[in-house]
Amino acid sequence: MKNLTYAMVALLLTFFIVSSCTKKNDAISDTKIAANKNALKTSGDTIVKTPPDTAQLVALTGDKITLAPGYYQNAAGDSVGISFNAVTTNRYCSNGLLKFHNTLDANNNFFIDFLNVQEPLVCHGTGDIPIAASVRFQRSYLTNGSHPLKVTLNGTTYTGNIVISASTIVFDWNYSSGVVISPNTLTR
Repeated sequence: MKNLTYAMVALLLTFFIVSSCTKKNDAISDTKIAANKNALKTSGDTIVKTPPDTAQLVALTGDKITLAPGYYQNAAGDSVGISFNAVTTNRYCSNGLLKFHNTLDANNNFFIDFLNVQEPLVCHGTGDIPIAASVRFQRSYLTNGSHPLKVTLNGTTYTGNIVISASTIVFDWNYSSGVVISPNTLTR
């Protein structure tokens, strides 16, 4: 019986709320809205307009990238982290970004894959300049020893090693084109 009473009260409230609404306030009966709705129906305009792209991806074709290495020591001074400042030889819009992926796997193998430069369609910067990017590796504190480094640019993979000793960090890298590391030796 209780449920029937609740149902009756709900129906009565619904009736009073619905009947208090007038067609005058109904958005469907608003002549401006109805006119726009009809215009859209009859115009056949069903194209959704999206904003135009404002950036483009520029291939690194024919480019040469110079990696300027750097290092930082942990608090104990017994291991170092490696980073690079990558600089293109070709020129791009100064508002551009050098896009890359970099990883350091569980075996301390370093990988860098240079992808492209993202730049605006219309350059509002200071004209064409070489683009630089900082390449840092997470978990990159390394102890003394040899650690492989592979860098990919335009489908070509360049390989070498990072050799860490108590006094130096040597980049065993034998390339003069494509991807270059300079300087090849850092003193700790």
